[in-house]
Amino acid sequence: MPWGPLVSTFVFIFCILILGTISGIFSERVGIVNIAINGFMIFGAIMYMILQFLGTHVFTATYENKKVIGHAISMWWQVLIIPLAALLTGLFGFLFGYTTIKLKSNQVVSGFAINILAIGLAAITIYILRKYQDEGQVVSNSGTVELALGQYPTIKNIVSFKLFITIAIIIASWFVLRKTRWGLRYRSIGENPQASDVAGINVFRMKWIGLFICGCIAGVGGSIFATLRLNEFSTTADVQGIGFLALAIMITGQWKISISTIISLIFAALYSFSYFGISSFDSIKKFEELFKALPFVVTLIVLFATSKKSAGPAAAGVAYDKSKR
Repeated sequence: MPWGPLVSTFVFIFCILILGTISGIFSERVGIVNIAINGFMIFGAIMYMILQFLGTHVFTATYENKKVIGHAISMWWQVLIIPLAALLTGLFGFLFGYTTIKLKSNQVVSGFAINILAIGLAAITIYILRKYQDEGQVVSNSGTVELALGQYPTIKNIVSFKLFITIAIIIASWFVLRKTRWGLRYRSIGENPQASDVAGINVFRMKWIGLFICGCIAGVGGSIFATLRLNEFSTTADVQGIGFLALAIMITGQWKISISTIISLIFAALYSFSYFGISSFDSIKKFEELFKALPFVVTLIVLFATSKKSAGPAAAGVAYDKSKR
């Protein structure tokens, strides 16, 4: 069995899935239904790609016969590039906030529009970068490697910056939401914003903060995707729809980080096994394509089975009007 690709893919999928899920939790816990998680992750991947491009093809580039020659940058630059891409994605989240908080538009429709906008921005950005590089049909990273003990898809790739930052976000998010006074006040807005307002909590400010955090975390997930799947992203301008899967996991996990983490681990295990484990069994190898659909089918089945018992934040999806108490 190819343990290197199996384990490294498991870690990769888990990281971007749980980050997308936590991003959605922060949004819905403050009363905003956000189906734009996928769009946020795409935007995060765009920002990472642009920042890396500046390093490889602008600041360190050389020219031969009027052609730009890119050069690899140190993998340690990712310690700066990923947080910066996340910050820019958090600011992008304010656009969604303007439509849903300020204009009080339908949150689902606004989220759908953000997804379309993100794909459009990605397509335009990829076209411009490819034209500038003149290096084929994909955006090149000029040999820049991931910040990890070993490169994907080796088993040493487990020890990587993406795993450490993901674990840090999981722990910090769980602690802040469940164990702090601020987290209690934050979650109360998703349940009853009118009561929270009466208690002296600035509901609108909390909603803006929530979308900023949501965007930042999704931006980290998108950056991780672009780090390992840059060729795929520069071809499809998408992150494999991971943001939508994250929303399904969030609902199945009852908007709880602990349960969602377990579900993300299970999905990542099914995903990696369906791509790299099935080939080791000759008796079922011919059903390989069918098994690749298994993680998504299992997610849908679990989602349908738990949908009647799902109890999300009571005020999620309802635009808050301060005059209606």
